[in-house]
Formats: sequence, structure tokens, C-alpha cells
Amino acid sequence: MKVIIFLAGVAVGFVVGTRAGRGAYENMRSKWQGFSNSDQVKQVKDSVGDLAGRAASTVSDTVSDAVGKASDKLDQVTGKADSAPTEA
Repeated sequence: MKVIIFLAGVAVGFVVGTRAGRGAYENMRSKWQGFSNSDQVKQVKDSVGDLAGRAASTVSDTVSDAVGKASDKLDQVTGKADSAPTEA
């Protein structure tokens, strides 16, 4: 839903910019750059990046553990753990 609202805002900005001319476009562009380069927005971007990195690490560890357990269980069920050749 948020993506749709964002895209609608972009579309409105595009239409307004093209109808109002280059001056209005440059005005909107400078306001957007001022907003996106503000310290508060940069802090939010950094926080979201850190959170995403931690979440990816946690998910990776959880999936790895689950795959290992599933593999062990499959080996037990099929009996391959007992008859697997050992390397010397």
C-alpha cells in the first residue's frame, strides 16, 4: 500500500512538474534533495540498513540450523547415516 502511495506521489510530481515548466521542476527537485540529504533522513537510512543487516544474519543462521536438522533427520529416516562410507 505504501508503494502505491509513493508511486502516486511520484506521478503527481511528474505531471505538475511538466505542466508548470522547468522552474517548478527545479524548485521541487531542490526541496527533495534538501529533504533526502537532511541529517534525520540519513539517520533513518543508517538505522534501517543496520536493522536489515542484523535481520539477514539472524535469518541466515536460523535457516542454516533448520537445514542441518532436516538433513540429519532425513539421514536417520533413510538410514544413510549408518551406511555412509568414511574417508580415511
